[in-house]
Amino acid sequence: MSRPLRVLQLAPYPVLPPSAGGKIRIIQLARSLARAGVELTLVTPFHFTQRRALAAREPFRLRQVPYAPFALAPLLVDRPVPYGALVSFHPGYGSLLPVDPADFDLCQIDHPAFVDLARRLPSTLPLVYGSQNVEFDYVAAECALSAVRRMAEGRIRHLEARLVARADLVLACTDGDRRRFGELYGIDADRVHLAPNGIGSKAVDAEMAAARPSPSRLPRRALFTGSAVIHNRRAVRELIERIAPALEGEVEIVIIGPCARRVRSPLPANVVLDPHGSLADHAGPGAVGINPIEAGSGSSLKLLHTLAHGLPVLSTPFGARGFADLAPWITLAPLDGFAAALKNDLPLPGGLRERLSAYEWDSIALGVRATYEGLL
Repeated sequence: MSRPLRVLQLAPYPVLPPSAGGKIRIIQLARSLARAGVELTLVTPFHFTQRRALAAREPFRLRQVPYAPFALAPLLVDRPVPYGALVSFHPGYGSLLPVDPADFDLCQIDHPAFVDLARRLPSTLPLVYGSQNVEFDYVAAECALSAVRRMAEGRIRHLEARLVARADLVLACTDGDRRRFGELYGIDADRVHLAPNGIGSKAVDAEMAAARPSPSRLPRRALFTGSAVIHNRRAVRELIERIAPALEGEVEIVIIGPCARRVRSPLPANVVLDPHGSLADHAGPGAVGINPIEAGSGSSLKLLHTLAHGLPVLSTPFGARGFADLAPWITLAPLDGFAAALKNDLPLPGGLRERLSAYEWDSIALGVRATYEGLL
């Protein structure tokens, strides 16, 4: 092709600023694809946080769909229905798309809630499902009420089956997700390309160089960072109510990011909440990362991000899914074993930086671009 590859990407939610795992994945891959020479147009629902000044700094083109009902969904943090199931009802959304799909070489839909938009694509236009999870599994894990779970599971499974069947290619975060797509929807493995979650080591290095980590009040500091999604807030409750009390006087637990907001439980003396801080603000001597996650799908961006800061990580087996090659730097324990594990030194052997090089977003994007080109 004598001109840049033109890709239309349809995201399920506003992505700027990138404050949660799915948003980070979308933005970082979009930036890296643009640096790799792809002419990418990212279409998202409108949100007032996506200011023109933010969008103007990006190497891709951002277009917003002015669909008023979606403005409420991100505010419903404790909504009983998962976001993906909630926004799958969007009459008239497709008619408001600010672009013509016929102007592109390829379209990527990032969530099954928007599979109906595939009807608006030219029949010859290749379609990619840019999954962040096996969405059926993610929704099942997010539902607290059984009646809501049955409704949401049924709807998302139906929509995801349609998107997998219509797509020429599926991007998956892990081998486990690739196998699960086959189990649920019968898709052949050669139609699923592995595009793992990643890191940007240069940005992490710059953040670490500029940071002045606050000193720990105790001999050891354990850091948990995350957005306000349900499985992160469940992990925060476990840390505050079960793990931290067993470590008073020995380990300081620091909870960072939006998951540190709206904490209702009384705080033990060794817990610090920093909803507006960053990992680098606390990653001083004696710090370790923790990943007490027991639900979700895809893979854990926070685990990669913590390792990129040069910290060893204590994780549940579920939280470390998809990262078997990083096992030397990850200590595994069930939640009941977290307190005991944090009383011991966590291993941090050499070679971590070299191993993480395979997870650079720019490297992942090159593989995605090659896969796109193979569809044309």
